[in-house]
Amino acid sequence: MSIPLDGHIPSGKAIWVAGLSKIREPGDLPAIEHQRADGAFCNRLGTALGKDLPTCSTVKPAAKLGQAMTVTLHVCVTCRAGEIVPEGEACPGKKLHAALQKAGAPEGVEIVPVECLSACTRGAAIALSSKGRWSYVYGQLSEADANDILIGATDYAASSDGIVPWRERVEIFKRNSIARIPPAKDTRA
Repeated sequence: MSIPLDGHIPSGKAIWVAGLSKIREPGDLPAIEHQRADGAFCNRLGTALGKDLPTCSTVKPAAKLGQAMTVTLHVCVTCRAGEIVPEGEACPGKKLHAALQKAGAPEGVEIVPVECLSACTRGAAIALSSKGRWSYVYGQLSEADANDILIGATDYAASSDGIVPWRERVEIFKRNSIARIPPAKDTRA
């Protein structure tokens, strides 16, 4: 394939470099989100971009400039996730909430425990909501997913309408979506 003079490569076309092919689609390239104190750049997942660099300690993506993040991360603390929970032991929903609290809420994201999200067959469940944005319910999550949930919540907060482009979503949000709810309309006259 020859590259047109304008440099545009049609979507889905293979690019040959030194005998290797790579199919590139829009959004495939990792975005550099922040720079560490030592000068290394990190992508939105906290991975250092460069050879032999340690993982970034910060995993909070940069919010869009000038946009306040006001997001609620609801966590079902009664979720049993289909498990039989022995008396006196924390259920999976409470464990997930504790892991999220321990990891710490990103700036502008409030972690709120709720009694039930009615996603019992797909628990443990969370929901992301914010005024004027689409809301989402995600399930089949565990305390091991806490870091990815917080990255996803920060990505959601950085969006103007609550819709994070598919390729930019954390993997668990791609696989574990239960519902997408449109923003409420202001019915005041």
